[in-house]
Amino acid sequence: MLTERQKSILGALIQEYVEMAEPVSSGELVKKYRLPYSPATVRNELLRLDRDGFIVQPHTSAGRIPTDKGYRFFIGENLPDPKSEKRIEKSFRPLRSINNEFNFLKHASRLLSELSGEFSMAGFFGRGVLYKSGIAEAFSDPEFADEKRIHEFSELIDFLDDDFKDFFVAEGLEEPRVFIGEENPIREARNYTMIISGCPTPYGEEAVFGILGPRRMDYNHNLALLRAMQRLFND
Repeated sequence: MLTERQKSILGALIQEYVEMAEPVSSGELVKKYRLPYSPATVRNELLRLDRDGFIVQPHTSAGRIPTDKGYRFFIGENLPDPKSEKRIEKSFRPLRSINNEFNFLKHASRLLSELSGEFSMAGFFGRGVLYKSGIAEAFSDPEFADEKRIHEFSELIDFLDDDFKDFFVAEGLEEPRVFIGEENPIREARNYTMIISGCPTPYGEEAVFGILGPRRMDYNHNLALLRAMQRLFND
């Protein structure tokens, strides 16, 4: 179990890393987030969080970044915010007026990508229909400054259809599910995070939506997007 102080420091570190995509130092945390602890205390807590596997120091002289374990703990500590989801829901309301199921999937995928800033997917369970959007959004992430990562991600996108359908048709997706790095059931996607959610539609058939991107994604925002989509058609 982490102390409340460790939780606040870990949360601030993750927030800063998601925003800046650079290893985070204790000095940056104290200064920017006005933590009520001394720099020495924050440094000591970072050492403990590192020792316990929640963060890691990628270079000897650098700050620290979250690990998969750190992200997982962070997600578990941040409960859904219905008020935030209700505000986000307004962005999806134009989907209610679409009277063609395939246009619905196409527009939903595009909208989800625009709002998340990540690559997104939308399809119907068992039909083999999957719309994909957001290549430009995905490649704007700093992680894709490396040409090798661009090639790897492009190959992953090309082969997503069969893996996505075969695995998630059998999954219970009443709540969005987050697969971080090595947790990912799709082997080729284990350098990334995938968030998947089932969602009722006006067409008498449940759809599945997904967001795929770097581990360094805005988990709170992306989970809120998928929950807001569910609320729109559950109400």
